Amino acid sequence: MTTTLPPVNPAGSKSVSTLPSLPRSQRSAKQLARGAGRPRQSIGKLAGIDRADVGAYRNSYKHNLSLEILQEGYVSSFIELFQLFDQQAADRESAGSDSGVHEVPLLIDQHDKLDVLKSKLIEAEEARRSGAPEKSYQSYLELAQYFENFPSDQWLIDHFHQRCMSESSKVEEDGGRKLAEANYNIGIALEKRGDLSSAVDYLEKFYNLTTEQEWQDKIGDNLHDIASLQLYRTYTCLAEELYEEASSVSIDYLKKAFHMANEGGNRTEAGLASHRLGNIYEAVGDPEVATMYHKGYLDRCKRDKDKAGIGKAHEALARCQQSEGKLEEATEHYKEFVKIAEEVGDKGVYSQACSSLANLYNMLGEYGNAVEYYQKAAESMETDDKERIELSEHFYFHLILNVLVNNPIVILLMYRN
Repeated sequence: MTTTLPPVNPAGSKSVSTLPSLPRSQRSAKQLARGAGRPRQSIGKLAGIDRADVGAYRNSYKHNLSLEILQEGYVSSFIELFQLFDQQAADRESAGSDSGVHEVPLLIDQHDKLDVLKSKLIEAEEARRSGAPEKSYQSYLELAQYFENFPSDQWLIDHFHQRCMSESSKVEEDGGRKLAEANYNIGIALEKRGDLSSAVDYLEKFYNLTTEQEWQDKIGDNLHDIASLQLYRTYTCLAEELYEEASSVSIDYLKKAFHMANEGGNRTEAGLASHRLGNIYEAVGDPEVATMYHKGYLDRCKRDKDKAGIGKAHEALARCQQSEGKLEEATEHYKEFVKIAEEVGDKGVYSQACSSLANLYNMLGEYGNAVEYYQKAAESMETDDKERIELSEHFYFHLILNVLVNNPIVILLMYRN
């Protein structure tokens, strides 16, 4: 029996010949070329996101910021930014793992700061390109001022103050004012960190650059007067810092401070400088020179009607006269000290003045006066009744011992009083 097979190609249908596709590795160059020009649609394209947006999501903030800076053509800004990244990394490595510097977040992770850096670095680069160093100076100064809001970013403050210094030397039409300001800013930054010796170098340059100039700050103060006052303060701090290890160097700095206060026309500061000089000469055993400076302080306080200062000056002069054996002069100065302290109404100072005068009377053998002023000292002490009684007994005990040694008969007068 014969079986009829269906037609291979039924009527009205087209002949179809389908073969399995060859693996890509076995395709000819021509076959591959046929599809080479066909555009492919990425997932991002299908989702309505272009390639740049996809890259932005994929890359880090630092990477995207860097690309933006380079795409806008600011190569110098890009280099400086990465130098700052490298500097912070190197500082952390050299500080060691136990250093507190590792607790400070990396600049690379602080996006707000990176945005400010990008903006101001580009401003500075544009200014340099256009030959306007005063504008690039301003951009760097604004960066330094911005980072002053963040105590952990002192290294960035230093960096941008140094950049200001570099740009200030290129400004020709301001007579050196920008250079003077740059030195001042670095000096103040160093002083805040406690590096007084380095600060002085920059502040002295600021002082020299402002000499015979009429420059003023925003509120109208003369820059040279500002330089004088700032150096007075820094010299004074240096003198106090060096006193224990080098008293002669300390005296030199106090003399410089005295000169600066006088030049700046600040009578109050000049008086205090004179008083400090008197104190240090007194401490090193030169009461004669100390007396000269204390008298200068007294004169200034009298002109300024500074009663508290007048009292301090009389006290200091009394000490100097006493150390030279001039006890009558010392007594007069202590009396003035007591009088001024009473007028001022400061019980603590009044008690101290009375006690000092009582000690001197005791030394002179004027025991009646000594008792009187010891009693006044005890009564004016700012202590409770029990402590005041204890202090009075202390005074009397030592006074009695002294009297017994020198003149036992006076005890009768003490008990009668």
